[in-house]
Amino acid sequence: MVILDRCPDSGLFLPEWFGSDDPFDPRTWGSDVPYKSIWLDPDNNILCIVDPIDYDYLSQWTWSPTPDKHKRKFYATRSTTVEDRTVKIYMHKVVTRRAHGPPPTWRHRIGDHCDGKSLDNRRHNLRWATPKMNRANYHGAFALQLRMNL
Repeated sequence: MVILDRCPDSGLFLPEWFGSDDPFDPRTWGSDVPYKSIWLDPDNNILCIVDPIDYDYLSQWTWSPTPDKHKRKFYATRSTTVEDRTVKIYMHKVVTRRAHGPPPTWRHRIGDHCDGKSLDNRRHNLRWATPKMNRANYHGAFALQLRMNL
């Protein structure tokens, strides 16, 4: 298994979706990669996108939007009970495991979104990462813009 230090196709150019009208609406991001939508909260127009190969599998469950600890973005999650405890399952970790297998090492325990968009759960956008790798990819291309002082 190959461990990537950075996400594929990352470079000095900002992606097309950067500066889109709505950062929480994947339909406005623009992409040549086909996808299907899974609604997380239709009343508030929150959805995530996945590869067609994962759509049927993920559609078995009801997914909900869960804000991150800073309340700046959402993740697709569902809850289940394991040994009388409620456990939160993140969609991006399910897809990362399906696409890339289990984490290659115990340090690679984070499912990282290469472009920083937490509602883009397509396989090409996900990788296993260490906490250090994940911090270096803070907000995906947005962090690149900050480092380049644009």
